[in-house]
Amino acid sequence: MNVTCPHCKTKLNIPDNKIPKDKDSSFKCPKCREKVQVLASQLDLSGKESKKNEDVKRESMGSGVLSAQGREQALICMDDSPGKAQVAAVVQGLGFHVETPVSISEAFIKMAYHIYPLVLVDESFDRNKGFKAMSTHMNELDMSLRRRICLIFFSDRLPTGDPMSALHSSVNYIVGSDMDHLEDILSTALTEHKNFYTVYNDSMKAAGKA
Repeated sequence: MNVTCPHCKTKLNIPDNKIPKDKDSSFKCPKCREKVQVLASQLDLSGKESKKNEDVKRESMGSGVLSAQGREQALICMDDSPGKAQVAAVVQGLGFHVETPVSISEAFIKMAYHIYPLVLVDESFDRNKGFKAMSTHMNELDMSLRRRICLIFFSDRLPTGDPMSALHSSVNYIVGSDMDHLEDILSTALTEHKNFYTVYNDSMKAAGKA
């Protein structure tokens, strides 16, 4: 359900399974921390529209399509540095709206309210604990959601684009120390992710499982 905070006007997308269907409820806005109330009567009015929006989102994202022309959201989990600014500029250039949490806990709060088709995590983020926590979180996601997310791992220890290192790290793509061609690297990562899940989704449909 789409809800707008009446205090700071932030637009939020609340998962339907977190909203009681038969009574009024409330939650704290993740941005301003003020109380946001959701009336049971709102659920009836928005039900059809929410279902339509969710179907459109599932169709576009479930197929692995990450449009460089749209304004999909990207989450960049990196500590402040010239490298972070470079990554943000490149990701914005690919057509994404960029969000940069300062800690892994803030990243998880954001991910609770939005689906990020692109998530980039640096090995040293949040005192070297960010990537491990993110990896655990991703591995616990339902696969129907996990395959919508292209998870990119930045590590100086691993070679860029190495599929075995990516597999062992439970990520979709690895970016090593080579930052000179970052735009090409990220474009390749997104294209490979899209192509992989296009084949997967087509196979599921052919088997009558999608």
